[in-house]
Amino acid sequence: MNETFNFTSRLKTISIVLMLIGAAALAGGFVVYSGDEINRVWANLLLDSVFFMGIGMGAAFFIAAVYLAWGGFSVVFKRVPEAISQWMPVSAIILLLVLIAGHGNLYHWTHHDAMEHDPILKGKQPYLNLPFFFVRFAFFVGALVICTILLRKTSLKEDTMAAGDTSMYKRSLVIASVFIPFFAVYILVTAWDWLMSLDPHWYSTMYGWYSFASFWVTSIAVITLFTIYLKKQGYLKEVNVNHLHNLGIMMFAFSIFWTYVTFCQFMLIWYANIPEETIYFQHRYGHYKPLFYGIFVLNFVLPFLLLMSRDAKRSMSRLVLVACIIIVGHFIDFYLMIMPATVGDNNGFGFLEIGLPCLFIGMMLYVVFSSLAKAPLVPKNHPFLQESINNSL
Repeated sequence: MNETFNFTSRLKTISIVLMLIGAAALAGGFVVYSGDEINRVWANLLLDSVFFMGIGMGAAFFIAAVYLAWGGFSVVFKRVPEAISQWMPVSAIILLLVLIAGHGNLYHWTHHDAMEHDPILKGKQPYLNLPFFFVRFAFFVGALVICTILLRKTSLKEDTMAAGDTSMYKRSLVIASVFIPFFAVYILVTAWDWLMSLDPHWYSTMYGWYSFASFWVTSIAVITLFTIYLKKQGYLKEVNVNHLHNLGIMMFAFSIFWTYVTFCQFMLIWYANIPEETIYFQHRYGHYKPLFYGIFVLNFVLPFLLLMSRDAKRSMSRLVLVACIIIVGHFIDFYLMIMPATVGDNNGFGFLEIGLPCLFIGMMLYVVFSSLAKAPLVPKNHPFLQESINNSL
């Protein structure tokens, strides 16, 4: 019950090597591309920053949602999403730096001439302006980062309390209650700011939920991968097939949820056939057709078929396979959100696109493994621990 993760030198080396590969890809991108082509570097930086920050934020949401639902099934592996959530403050700083340095290359509405000569953008200027843009970032991201850090500290302090003392659990409930309302607005505002405003003439009332569904199911997949890795390494002895089944159910269910939201957004725009609305999909369908159909296969068809049976949700190898498919599929989903609006037809998959994610993967692994090593892997004084250990389906 007091087992502690050992962040071995081998894992540290793997993390550092990945970071070096990513740094080389980033440096190479700034050397190779110039002029208008430099947008490809900034677009990839935005893609990776938003996508990987979403994983950390999704893990924090997982913790807060389980608290407010009075859930107990995840207690035995609760330290996994906690550790992943600690990546979120680091990724927030990285994203902020990308937005500060690259906003001129990414967002058309930041150009003075565009605002002056475009009546549509001029009408949106009270919202789409840089001071308010960064104020929103600081307010919502800052509030959620603080809540995430407090949830982690409270969870660790719970380990030092006497058995039966629920004061820290009640404090966590309060923090989670603050986190969720901020998060509900955050997922909408940040989707509008960071992603939808890349196409400033287009909007969708479902866009925030669409992007949320994507990074939420990705976060569940990442939690599943880390949990299974620790289990295979001999840790998390209390985790059993029933806990894995629950994670499999969540990946299965929210893959369907993503499909529902995606179809609703697309179907309503297709049915109305209004030019200013259909242009978003026309560009992606016309110039990114393999990826346009590919995300449907990766994010719905394969998870649905591979996780349909009960036995599949209880198989480690099947869960690992589906989790990897989901992560790749939703990375491509975010690619389609960002690239058509920033680089247009000058897209591609080269060393930059392949190598840069290694930088973020390496940094995330280092942060997560470091966090796992700083505390016992099972929160021994959590009031729902026995319920989690006895979890059965």
